[in-house]
Amino acid sequence: MITKKDIVEEIRQELSDSKSLDEILKDLEYEVNLSKWAYRFSTQEFEKKQNLSRKLFHYVLSNAQDYRDYVDFAYYISKKDGLADDDLSKEAYKLAISKITLFRDLRSIADILAKPKDSFYDENMAKSVYKEAIEKASSAYEYLTLAESLCDKSLLNDKQWAKEVYKLALKIASTSDEYEAIAESILNEDNLDDEKWANEVFSISSKLEDN
Repeated sequence: MITKKDIVEEIRQELSDSKSLDEILKDLEYEVNLSKWAYRFSTQEFEKKQNLSRKLFHYVLSNAQDYRDYVDFAYYISKKDGLADDDLSKEAYKLAISKITLFRDLRSIADILAKPKDSFYDENMAKSVYKEAIEKASSAYEYLTLAESLCDKSLLNDKQWAKEVYKLALKIASTSDEYEAIAESILNEDNLDDEKWANEVFSISSKLEDN
């Protein structure tokens, strides 16, 4: 198993002339930005020190605790100008998902997986996580935020699926404020841009407010 001491010694040897050495060692001491440094080691900035990069990535993965640690690892190890390791990235995302307990974190990781970028993304994997988030959602606002993610042009841009999720939000909405928020979201041109349906929902909101 690679220890922090091993990593520090190797960094001191290989990067003795680097202007970033003190910053790197400080981040290692406090266990921050490690996946980012591992990625940077693999790029032209550090003359593509891929062996050192993999060792630091290995250390990060071995010591990951929070789901965010796995997400950072997955993002940086798959960046195309670095190691571009999609296989390890995918496995790390799976580990991240297994650690998640909160709805908002599930939606966040689904958004990350759905967004095309210069590192690993997977629409099918994102869809699976969105489905899990839908099952976990327990309020009108949670369904609303999911629907907005599904509408997002930079993500899945799936208006039909979003419409079904808006219906789930309406099914459990109970207050005027909830109906109004859903209506405004449906009306938004970045979402469904559906004025007719939005007006129907606004009408329900108004009736509840009058009572």
